[in-house]
Amino acid sequence: MPHVVAAVLIGAGVAAGMKWLAKEMSRASEAAREAAERMTRNTPLKSMPKDLGYLEWDADAGVYRPSKRHN
Repeated sequence: MPHVVAAVLIGAGVAAGMKWLAKEMSRASEAAREAAERMTRNTPLKSMPKDLGYLEWDADAGVYRPSKRHN
């Protein structure tokens, strides 16, 4: 009879451990999904303007262009 009690206790422990593991896996999966979602949104790194240095007005094209001189 003690063997049956031990087997039941071990089984209950394994079942509780599996339930806890499933909950943790679900939580980690949700966190990974949210992180991936945040990375696909407009991040500050993607939206930061590129530093072109000094700009000069190009009258022919009507736009500012990077300066050829090094200041």
